[in-house]
Amino acid sequence: MITNPRLDPFAPKVIDQAVYGTIVVMSVLIIYDGWSHLRLLDLVGIIVGPLVAMFVSHVFSTFMAEQVALGRSLSAHERLQAIRRQASFLLLAIPPILIASVLYGAGVSLTGCIRVVLIVGALSLGLWGGVAGYRAHFRRWRLVMAVAAGLTIGGLVLLLQVALQPGKAVTGGVAVSIQAVLNHV
Repeated sequence: MITNPRLDPFAPKVIDQAVYGTIVVMSVLIIYDGWSHLRLLDLVGIIVGPLVAMFVSHVFSTFMAEQVALGRSLSAHERLQAIRRQASFLLLAIPPILIASVLYGAGVSLTGCIRVVLIVGALSLGLWGGVAGYRAHFRRWRLVMAVAAGLTIGGLVLLLQVALQPGKAVTGGVAVSIQAVLNHV
């Protein structure tokens, strides 16, 4: 077992950021309108953009919270430590970009690449549920339930794609009714 929490790829903070970041990226990809008009570089921007925003917002909120807790401005060293603690958000862009790039290089359309990234994202939530359950010393049925919970959340996020049908959820600038969405399912 890893004794240095900074080197532990399955530390609670890493699990938290991986799950949170995966759901955000999946949600952005699901609601993005215009998949058929994308280039690979556009897709990279759509994946990296929200993760950079999450990184910046978490760094800023950490700065503010630590200043309040300490009652003073942070030193350069303390700021650098806060930045390092949040930097793993940026690493979350690597798997979806790598998957999309390899598939695109193999001739898969970007729409197909995005769908695969979404499915892998949903499956990864099951993996993270299992990792969290295992790290919490769950065994047998409780561990299975932790994996199932992650897969359920991933499935719910994927259901947004079916319900919203990117490119069809808004008509003439007005959101369509839920009945119109259900008629398309």
